[in-house]
Amino acid sequence: MISLTNLTRAAEIGANSYLLRSGSTSVLLDAGMHPRREGWSATPMLDALPKDLEAVILSHAHHDHVGALPLVTRQCPGAKVWMTSATAALAEPLLHNSVNVMTRQRKETLQQEYPLYTHRGVDDCAVTWEAVPLQRPFHVDGSEFKFVFHDAGHVLGSALTEVRCGARRALYTGDLNLGRQTLMIPCQPPKGPWDTIIMETTRGAQPTPSGQTRDSLENDLLEAIRQTFARGGAVLMPVFALGKTQEMLTLLHHARGDGRLPPTTIYIGGLGRVLTEVYDRQRSLAPRQHAGLKIIPEVRPETFDPRRLATLRPRSGQIYLVSSGMMTPHTTSHTLARLFFPRENDAIFFVGFTEPSSPAGLLRTAGQGGSVDWADPHGPLPIRCEVRHFDLSAHANREDLVEWICEEARPKKLFLVHGDPEAQDWFRQTLSLRRPEIMIQQPPPGKPVPLFD
Repeated sequence: MISLTNLTRAAEIGANSYLLRSGSTSVLLDAGMHPRREGWSATPMLDALPKDLEAVILSHAHHDHVGALPLVTRQCPGAKVWMTSATAALAEPLLHNSVNVMTRQRKETLQQEYPLYTHRGVDDCAVTWEAVPLQRPFHVDGSEFKFVFHDAGHVLGSALTEVRCGARRALYTGDLNLGRQTLMIPCQPPKGPWDTIIMETTRGAQPTPSGQTRDSLENDLLEAIRQTFARGGAVLMPVFALGKTQEMLTLLHHARGDGRLPPTTIYIGGLGRVLTEVYDRQRSLAPRQHAGLKIIPEVRPETFDPRRLATLRPRSGQIYLVSSGMMTPHTTSHTLARLFFPRENDAIFFVGFTEPSSPAGLLRTAGQGGSVDWADPHGPLPIRCEVRHFDLSAHANREDLVEWICEEARPKKLFLVHGDPEAQDWFRQTLSLRRPEIMIQQPPPGKPVPLFD
């Protein structure tokens, strides 16, 4: 039997990791770190990994898919690690940054478990990586497993993983996007029908408003920025360093060029700059729109120095495009927000996913005129600046995923993963009505289940 074991500790957007086993052969799909937990509780179920793990396959470089990789390769030193070249180029600086973050958290929160791995550990891990091009089959020696990467349209280098076992086919989506972004090309999944699909469900609890399009969202965002500048304000946009930074830089650059925005000064974080430089170097090696655009030399963003925070006074015409997207405490966006809260002319604009219990989610809920707990010794802080959300997601919306599953993919079996319980439940209920013949499962953590019928 070929089995799938969900090593994510719960049904949630967490430490994505899924183990495939066939006889004595084992392959791990992703090795993520939970974005909201700390210490060892943020890792996948590493105790369930076999010591003779043959391979690890990475879908993309976001922390919730790659953050635990150095722990896996340390525990299973014989495992090969496969990913696209862009994922490899992005993952290495991201993992080194994770060491820096964990080291800082050890000092600030007295989290004695940190760091879970070191810079030397990241270097040792990276030696095991092998870059594989899209559409080129690769396999585990001596086993029936063969794999093929297909572009996922999520971030640079993201890939769907096709799993071939004899005549049977499974597809692990990782994170995918079926719609247009500013830089990434929409995913074109390989043709069905499939025996099995392992599908992300991130946006299952979020209906798409009627009439909302990518164009309308971008226009609304640009209009909101223009209005903020017109009243003398600056804009803070909390973003993920990977993906959202590069998407927004490109959108703002084009808007300045065609007159939809006045002249602006755009600040980005240090990690955002490093990863944008990777986007520039890889621009002709991975699927991307505007492949000729060199973002750093053409957009010319300024790198924000956190040491300026003590004396900083944001001014009209400035956009602070800084991480973290969730506004995690001690990050630049979290600290910078304190300067924006009391200023009625300023604005904080969210352009992607915000977990409801994160500081970003709490700020969105409170909104202008409310107050938010911001780890201030004097209590909750009043919010006088404008606060808005523009849903420029890098994930496929739930309606598009349902249509793809029902009309094109048509799997015999569907595993729902990488989504909070209400998101997974929406997909299960909706697809059960549309396609009752599909066997739909939500694989429980740590329990092997058959990959195929």
